[in-house]
Amino acid sequence: MAQTACPFCAYSPIRPGAEACPRCERRFVQDVLDDGEATATRAGGITGAVTASPAPIAAALLVGAVAWFLRVLDVLTPLREPALLLVVPALLVAGAASVMAAAGPAKHVPAGLGVLCLAAAGLWTTPHWLPTAGFAGFGVLLIIATVSEPSSLRLKGGAALASLAALVGLLALAVPTARRLDAPQVASLKDERVGLRWELPAGWRDLERLERLAPPDATPRRAVLRATNGDGTEAFLVLDREIAADGCARLLADLGTGVVKTPDEAPLPFPRGTPVLEVKQDVGAVRAACGVGPSGLVAIVVSATGPASIVEATLRVLASGAVVTADPAGP
Repeated sequence: MAQTACPFCAYSPIRPGAEACPRCERRFVQDVLDDGEATATRAGGITGAVTASPAPIAAALLVGAVAWFLRVLDVLTPLREPALLLVVPALLVAGAASVMAAAGPAKHVPAGLGVLCLAAAGLWTTPHWLPTAGFAGFGVLLIIATVSEPSSLRLKGGAALASLAALVGLLALAVPTARRLDAPQVASLKDERVGLRWELPAGWRDLERLERLAPPDATPRRAVLRATNGDGTEAFLVLDREIAADGCARLLADLGTGVVKTPDEAPLPFPRGTPVLEVKQDVGAVRAACGVGPSGLVAIVVSATGPASIVEATLRVLASGAVVTADPAGP
């Protein structure tokens, strides 16, 4: 009967079914790793298609962050959007870092950021359809490129198209026709003696006397423009070239019984950081903004009998139409 021997030390006989030599204790069969085991990422999570090939999506997120950053800073056109939108480029940069490091739920981050960009583009639209479509398309393509487990073609192609959409949206802001094509016809009020022009939206007109507001009197160095939409909303705009330290306090004190700051920030031509103010009155909702800049004191007050949110939105629209020109009496 044949005897079996250890291939390492030649010990014999070896009992049938033994896995190791009784003398040298070396195993006859080495453990083999299962090729079907999931591969771990550097951070310990399960590798997905996005984190396995992170460079295309990370690059697209950075391109989108630059586009949103330049848009919010009004580099190419004065959209006067709230500083709150700077959160979008900040999150895009953080998302690119997360994808490259495969940290946390990194493979789901780009799709979530795509939803965020789509919502931001829809809530803060531009005056022309092309920039709006570009920024919204960036969000949509980001979702398409990364949702679920994309193929290499969908991942890389979608990332490239998303980057292109962000660049198209940004560059379209620089086209002059993009800012004027869909602009409604406006009425223009002006005081050439002081250097103030007020571009009113459609439906607004000049008004000689306000019903609920009492604006200050005009002087040779102070322009006071009044307007109404004929539907219960009225406003006035003031530019005072003779700057007084307590000018805003005196103007606001004449409007109502109390003034409270709101979280909103007034757009240009007000200095950055000028808050929108809530003025307490017995009738209707009143919102105001007052700031002192290099051109003088600029103030706007809006009153309406409708909801306070409508008054705040109206103030932003009317304030964005205020244009301070060169001082005619200046040096």
